[in-house]
Amino acid sequence: MDVEKTIEEYIRDAFEIGDDPELTRDTHLFDEGFVDSLGALQIVRFLEETFSIQITQKDLVLYPMNTINEIAAVVHEKI
Repeated sequence: MDVEKTIEEYIRDAFEIGDDPELTRDTHLFDEGFVDSLGALQIVRFLEETFSIQITQKDLVLYPMNTINEIAAVVHEKI
């Protein structure tokens, strides 16, 4: 499974971003306004269900999860 592609497709669909070229895998999702704090919770739930992992409060503090690549790195670490 292509983790990065799966996450990117989910974010583009769930947050109605579509094919906006402003969103890359290194775009800061929160600073650029693509995702808000409620959206962050949706992403965590998606990751846990899709990849059968658990994202803890500690993970959210320890690891930056602001870009698609950063989120994917955490998923790779957990798998």
